[in-house]
Amino acid sequence: MAPCHRVLEDEKHVAFLSIYPNTPGFTVVIPKTHLSSDVLALDDSAYVDLLLFTKRVDKVLRQGLKVDRCALIVEGLMIPHAHAKLVPLHGLNGRTTVLSEGTAFTETYAGYVTSMEGPRMSDKDLADVLAAIAAGQ
Repeated sequence: MAPCHRVLEDEKHVAFLSIYPNTPGFTVVIPKTHLSSDVLALDDSAYVDLLLFTKRVDKVLRQGLKVDRCALIVEGLMIPHAHAKLVPLHGLNGRTTVLSEGTAFTETYAGYVTSMEGPRMSDKDLADVLAAIAAGQ
């Protein structure tokens, strides 16, 4: 078992460095009590507590790693326990617009989340997606 490299801890949460980072400082934030991994379905109190602690961890990462910001991911997969992931965005150097090369689009979850833009969707397809969303309410 790998040691836990704690970034920050309080009475309800702990944040630690991922042992499988895709960038230096990739941090996992979890509540100490077991909660569903579907973070957006948590009760409001647990959700707010997790996000406020995650915000504290973000501040520690920004200061310690000298990064302008971190990305926040809460897709809720892989670990059957509520968790948030903070990904330090190294090399921004004050930029707030960073365009990656290429586009990405998938009809089904590919096992990872990307913030790359997809190809321009037609207005008809956007209307169809919106209609499906509205029909489910």
